Amino acid sequence: MSYQQTLRQMKFLTYLTIILALALTACSPKEQGSESVDSEDLVLGELQHNFTLNKATQEKFEEGLLLLHNFEYDDALTVFEEATALDSTEVLTHWGEAMCHYKALWRLQNTEKGRAILSRLGDTKEERLASIEDPLEKAMWELVEIMYGEGEFDERNKKITEHMASLHEQYPKHQEIAAFYALSIIWATDEYGDGGDDLRLAASIADNILEVNPLHPGALHYKIHALDGPTSAIDAHAAADAYAKVAADAAHALHMPSHIYLALGEWEGVVNSNQVSYDASVARMKNLELTDGARGYHSFAWLHYGLLQQGRYAEAEQVLNDMLTYVPKDPTKGARGYLLGMQSRQLAESGTISTETMLDTDVKVDDIGLISKSVRSFLRAQLAQQNEDTKTMKEEIKWLSNQVYMASNRGEDDGILMCAAGTSRYAPTENAINSAKVVIAQIKGMIALIEGKDDIFETNMKEAVALEDQTNYPTGPPTITKPSFEQYGEWLLKKGNYAEAIQQFDKALQRMPRRSKSLMGKMTALKELGQQDEVEKVQKELKSIMAQADKEVVSLL
Repeated sequence: MSYQQTLRQMKFLTYLTIILALALTACSPKEQGSESVDSEDLVLGELQHNFTLNKATQEKFEEGLLLLHNFEYDDALTVFEEATALDSTEVLTHWGEAMCHYKALWRLQNTEKGRAILSRLGDTKEERLASIEDPLEKAMWELVEIMYGEGEFDERNKKITEHMASLHEQYPKHQEIAAFYALSIIWATDEYGDGGDDLRLAASIADNILEVNPLHPGALHYKIHALDGPTSAIDAHAAADAYAKVAADAAHALHMPSHIYLALGEWEGVVNSNQVSYDASVARMKNLELTDGARGYHSFAWLHYGLLQQGRYAEAEQVLNDMLTYVPKDPTKGARGYLLGMQSRQLAESGTISTETMLDTDVKVDDIGLISKSVRSFLRAQLAQQNEDTKTMKEEIKWLSNQVYMASNRGEDDGILMCAAGTSRYAPTENAINSAKVVIAQIKGMIALIEGKDDIFETNMKEAVALEDQTNYPTGPPTITKPSFEQYGEWLLKKGNYAEAIQQFDKALQRMPRRSKSLMGKMTALKELGQQDEVEKVQKELKSIMAQADKEVVSLL
């Protein structure tokens, strides 16, 4: 066994010990039968830090910090505001409020509110820093000064990382500095989800915290994000298993393990994690009397995809029908994007929709990103293909091509000029542009099939797979809802090019391990090639995935 393998095994056993201990000694208030939970009873993790506030604010500050590490930004902001109201002279409660308006992993920030909070300490950066006596608090305040200072979004993220690296060197044992240093590396990475050297560094920083404090929610959370991809996820498996127990009352923490489970194709874990996360979001929505926009649509979309991979198409369609009911009541940007993806995936995986399900192909996309626009075009093309409606498909190609053209000329606008809605999340990126180009090539190929032009289909598929190969590995349900490798592989299968088909299915499985459609295609090709031993391996894997599948799906195995 290599040193790296030994190290991974040791880390796994460490986290396994944590999980067993938690399971035996700690359960959430919900498991104890409590119907209403006071904030001090929440299971959000544990902190070991060197920040000292007065007694009036210390407890609230720590609760806010726990919520912040768990990405429960809205609730964290409420708690930090309560702490500030108790004693407005405490610098760190204002710092906490400012931190809640910078959601860099999602490319979201509210510059107006962030700067308004900073101005409480003075009109200029120099004045604000001069008002802070404690050197540690001053160093942490510099972090939010960079966040809401001058420069483009990516530029500021790199400056944040440099600042936190310097602080980490100065305070090497300070867990909060280490945690936010690890997070800043993830914010600043060029290619999230690939397990590159920078992300490996973030994971190692998180590991150093966990060796001392295995219940630190940020360390567990950020390790998962750092290793969120098929090439690196196995090294965060133990952290994923532990995190949902360490922060059992944070809906986002309940969802986060599924990042690792999905990257590894562990579909039961994906389904279970996102069901409890979504349920927790609904409970919060009802308790706080919030609108439907507060539903955990992120978890709901992941739940839907997990059910599809398990061949539980009927259950997935019911989830989709629920989504079709909820979104019109409060059609936020995020909700609309998730709805489009769910509709397209239902068609891509099951191949059909029951007559009782009324799809919405007119979801508004003018104020959301190019990815969602391309998903809507593909959804419309899928439905048009069923009716051999090439006119509609050509219209979608023309429309989406125009969107790509405008996005390519505009480029990514991630500067500081952001209003209350301040966001660069929906700005076009190279990855989004390439993804949209893949969809255009796919639709062109679909038209070629209807017209009986196999050569044109193959030309477009080769273009699609080359473009998709340049996109980031999916770190969730694929935004190219029918992976082009799979689409090409299925065509090669029909043409009797079994070896080439397997190559395409393997490419899809490299990016999306244990994806059911790709496994089915590969199994069929292996059968045709007479490779029975390999057929049995894939068939065994599919049967384990589809143990709860619809009867008609089971019959295909």
